[in-house]
Amino acid sequence: MFARAPLSWGQLLALLLVGVAIVYVLIAALSPGYVSDIGTNKVWGRQIAREGMYNAYRISTDYPPVLLYFFGAAGEIYQNLVDPSFAEKPMLASQLYTFLVKLPGIIFHPVVAASIYLLVRRFGPGIAFGVATAYALNPAVAYDVAHLGQTDPVHAAFALLSVGALVYGQPLAAGALIALAALTKPQAWILLPIVGLGLVFWYGRRGVVMGTLGGLAASVVVLLPWIVTNRLHHAQRFLEALDNKSVNAQALTAQAHNLWWIPTLLEWRFINDWESLIGPITYRMVGLGMVLALVVLVIQKLPSLRPRDRLFSFIGLLTVGWFVVTVRAHENHLFMALPFLAVAWALDRRYGLLFGLVSASLLLNLALHDPLLVSNWAAGPDPDQPLPFVVVALQVLNVAMNLCAFAYALVVTLGLVIPSRPRHRPGDRPRAAGVGR
Repeated sequence: MFARAPLSWGQLLALLLVGVAIVYVLIAALSPGYVSDIGTNKVWGRQIAREGMYNAYRISTDYPPVLLYFFGAAGEIYQNLVDPSFAEKPMLASQLYTFLVKLPGIIFHPVVAASIYLLVRRFGPGIAFGVATAYALNPAVAYDVAHLGQTDPVHAAFALLSVGALVYGQPLAAGALIALAALTKPQAWILLPIVGLGLVFWYGRRGVVMGTLGGLAASVVVLLPWIVTNRLHHAQRFLEALDNKSVNAQALTAQAHNLWWIPTLLEWRFINDWESLIGPITYRMVGLGMVLALVVLVIQKLPSLRPRDRLFSFIGLLTVGWFVVTVRAHENHLFMALPFLAVAWALDRRYGLLFGLVSASLLLNLALHDPLLVSNWAAGPDPDQPLPFVVVALQVLNVAMNLCAFAYALVVTLGLVIPSRPRHRPGDRPRAAGVGR
């Protein structure tokens, strides 16, 4: 009699993700989250439930459309099941509505973990399970998604899958998925030139045509409510809100402990990114220049990148570096680096240290600006609000962690050397010339 075969690594991951989802749902149901952000999302959901998706930008809304569909659905459920009048005070106080607004991030969290597993499974299911589990059980992710109620896994899933499609020869899917990522959160815009030029360099005219068709099709589907009602010009209102909706819209750093937190602490106030750094050179110009340099660094590696799955490592570097040098970053914007670093870890074990450092740094940044944890100290430097020494010290430590992460990413990514005896990757098998390279 033969013993029953144990569960496969994929089945174990599926069971793990079910358990994680249950825990996330319980946390989300009890935690009020980041109240100001959730309150804003509730107001947007009410607007959509009352007046339709095509009128979403009649109020100041600085999110692209994809997440608005989720918030609108949450608003519809709340309106139909709880309060048809959608009175403001009960709406803002409703924990059920808070839970519904948190659902997009919770739903896409296992999608990201499963995507990581599938993208690296060919290097061995055990390795794939390990890195996917490291993401799935990451405390920083749980804090960001289940507690604070942020939606970062949504655009991160689309971005990761788009790069995966680009690397493994699916230009149509790459174009569609990067369009969905860009239409979910502006943080994904930094990957548009990478995916676009990757199609050009790796797949030629046919790849560009297929990627463009995929991107156009996905965009038309998402924007259909505005197209059929002749309201596509409302996109201008979104761009205006993105630039001036709040004081954080033009902040040198909006609670992100990156490079720009140093002058913020030194001046003990929030600095606008249009202020002068040196003469006519503004902080915004310097920040955008450094971001552009990072994008160019990755782009110039694309034509000769071998093997092509090293692109995950370069995008890990790009997303970490972007967070460190960009202006207007928020404390949760480092999140997008985690899925790419998890995949890079499966390809090169040195990225495990970087994944851990980025995870710890993200968690500390989130915690230091969580009003439920640190109360009024979450607001950051204010001439009228002195901070305890320990809070400032932790913020400085967090800046140092992010700078170290960026430096380490530069070293391991740009300093890669092909070993004389390449490490065997479990699951490798001969491939046709040019395929998956």
